[in-house]
Amino acid sequence: MRLHRNGGLKTFARQAGVSLIELMIALVLGLIVVGGASAVFLSNKRTYGTSETLNRLQEGERAAFELMSRDLREAGGNPCSSRARRVNMLSSATSANAWWNSSSDGLRGYSGSDSIPGTAAGSGAGQRLSRAANNDAIDLHMAQDGNIRVQLHDNPSANIQVNATTGISDGDVVMICNSDYQMIFRVTQLNSAGGGLAIQHNGGSGGNCSQVFQIFDDVADCEPGASGTGYCFTSSTNPNCDESGSSPAQIARVMAARWYIGSNGRGGTSLYRAEVANNGATAVPNVVRPAEIAEGATAMNIRYLRAGQTDFVTAAAITAADAWDEVVAVRVAIDFEGTAGALRGDYIEGTDGEALSRTATNVVMLRNREGVL
Repeated sequence: MRLHRNGGLKTFARQAGVSLIELMIALVLGLIVVGGASAVFLSNKRTYGTSETLNRLQEGERAAFELMSRDLREAGGNPCSSRARRVNMLSSATSANAWWNSSSDGLRGYSGSDSIPGTAAGSGAGQRLSRAANNDAIDLHMAQDGNIRVQLHDNPSANIQVNATTGISDGDVVMICNSDYQMIFRVTQLNSAGGGLAIQHNGGSGGNCSQVFQIFDDVADCEPGASGTGYCFTSSTNPNCDESGSSPAQIARVMAARWYIGSNGRGGTSLYRAEVANNGATAVPNVVRPAEIAEGATAMNIRYLRAGQTDFVTAAAITAADAWDEVVAVRVAIDFEGTAGALRGDYIEGTDGEALSRTATNVVMLRNREGVL
């Protein structure tokens, strides 16, 4: 109590605090609420991590099969006609490992244990994954950049007059084609002829079996061209033309798209696409611009269907039957695994503690095979 100014007395109200028991109960209730909220937060984060990882897997699958299917459908393609008969004029066409040998077949597959000329195996970025099984690969051959038109080839000489030589260099392996024939040869020189541009294809040391185009099934049947007669790609009455073309002819660069599983240099593996080209006509090709297509691809199994058959078989079976030119469909199965990025640890793992994974399978028909759209 205290004395008022007027001499009276004032009584204060008694103030009561929180007891220890009440404080403990409040803390326990608060902890329960925080714990429940934390559990919900962690559960949502785990769900988000799983969904995000699956989305990345699906995105990788879509990108892989969209791009790979384009190359598969174009296997054996050229700017003229898929029905045109193909002739390999390269003098070294009989080399067992020459990459352009498969150009006539449109594709060439490799089993996991097969070595691939021009692509090293190892742990470096872009190198093929060193694994004996579940590491199939494939080369898809095609002729691209067919915007070079043949203007004159009315005698079986080494010169082909063209409208341009853009993108073509001395030593390149190219194709000249029309609706009847597609012939592979090596460019020996770019020059001027008849007041225009010309592409030359000499025989002998030039890398071609003859300086005149000939029609044969095997390069062993190629004649050096001493008689001076051969095929002419533009209409002609020249007696040295055994046969001449009646449809427009074009020249395109011969290349192959190589697909394989490789190391990405970050401790993981990815699906790669590389271009196979060569300007020296040697057995081992130049593999350029290996591009990482889909991260997290760990294995690839490829099977092939021959015309008239009902079962898909391995690359080894097709090679043993020498039937690459009979393949009409390809089945590709790729294993994808969640990779650590912004999320890692148990956020990219399943209930078994292993990284989330899935296997995607796609079947593609080869549109450039006769009878296949």
